[in-house]
Amino acid sequence: MLASDVRGASSCQGVEAVASVAVVPEPLRALLERIEHGILDLARGADPRETMHALRSSLSDICALTEADPKTLQAVERVVSAGERLAEIAAPSLRSRAAAAARGAATRARKRLAAALVGTRPSRIAVSLGRGW
Repeated sequence: MLASDVRGASSCQGVEAVASVAVVPEPLRALLERIEHGILDLARGADPRETMHALRSSLSDICALTEADPKTLQAVERVVSAGERLAEIAAPSLRSRAAAAARGAATRARKRLAAALVGTRPSRIAVSLGRGW
């Protein structure tokens, strides 16, 4: 996630995202990774129906495992919306500005979700499932 500039020096771009994901509870980190893979699959032109189903499933699990406060729910809705926009773009046009904007929006939405999950508490469902928090 650290970006390198032209001279090869690393910049601090994305450091906040790395730091926030590091403090997200383990069960949620795995779900965030699945979401990231789903976004990448959509950007590569994978079957939008199946990929969006998997994306929504991971987001639903996040809502069930957390004390889904309004901030988390809003972040989840942003990821769904950005994923849907990305899924609507046809694979041959992935090099267009619209596709690049959709990919960027989906990535930013996932990062906002990760930031919203920092310090979340497990829901009763997560506790009853015995998820390692």
